[in-house]
Amino acid sequence: MSTATLDTRSDEDRWIWSSFRHHSRTFSLATRFLPRSVQMPIATLYLFCRRVDTLADERVLDVGADQTLSELQSLHRSLDATLAANPPGDDVLWRRLFEVHEQYHLDREPLYELIDGARWDLEGQTVDTLDDLIHYSNLVGGSVGAMMLPFLVRDDTRRTDLEDPARKLGIAMQITNILRDVGEDARTLGRVYLPATWLRDHSVNTQDLREGNVPDAYPHLLESIMEEAEWRYRESFAGIDALPLQCRIGIRGAARMYREIMNEVRANDYDNLNHRAYASFRRKLFLVAVDNYERRKHTLRDV
Repeated sequence: MSTATLDTRSDEDRWIWSSFRHHSRTFSLATRFLPRSVQMPIATLYLFCRRVDTLADERVLDVGADQTLSELQSLHRSLDATLAANPPGDDVLWRRLFEVHEQYHLDREPLYELIDGARWDLEGQTVDTLDDLIHYSNLVGGSVGAMMLPFLVRDDTRRTDLEDPARKLGIAMQITNILRDVGEDARTLGRVYLPATWLRDHSVNTQDLREGNVPDAYPHLLESIMEEAEWRYRESFAGIDALPLQCRIGIRGAARMYREIMNEVRANDYDNLNHRAYASFRRKLFLVAVDNYERRKHTLRDV
């Protein structure tokens, strides 16, 4: 649906939600378990995140890094204007994002961090160490965890207390996304987010990643990186338990659904170079009620 055909607010709502569901089936499903009042605001914020991601991951393939960086700067100015109560033009996203900001008083810093993460990609910065991986994952994932807090808790002090576990969850989810997309990122975008020092330690080269060759030590490399995500998931659950009761199921469900992607990588014999791991809809719904991640993990590792 083109935004030019959105005549009513109901049309806008349908467009926002259908776009949300199209681009993130997991997150949109988890959002359905949150209070109805925050579902559309979260979907609107997600579209902002998606617009940033699209520049870094898709637009760059069409027009190149220099032009995309210019467009990213334009998006930065549009965000400035929106947060200053002057959303630009007739763009549905900026107008609706301004409404969300008025109601929930979004924290500005993580919005700009996400743009910095896109700039990291477009300027060709590399992930050489674990610290680089965590820093990048915080820019593009931890920031999203922090962005979510105004929808979950209204008290500023509690937001501050919950920011660390929220960022840990966002970082863990981003590492999970990276593990899911290693082959696609290497072939399509020429990007490798696995730390270069860890690749060398496991005798894995970037040509293997681009060509889809799974080296013998590759599963051990992936398990080491999975451990970095897993302990952050575990620590984030304490923060989830501190959320208002009506918000816990949705956020805990999102964490479990994303984390399960790592088990799907294991189920694919650690071949994330030629196969994109995903959890089925039925599996996602099961995980909302029952957390058997560790049991399945040990089963898959024993095969």
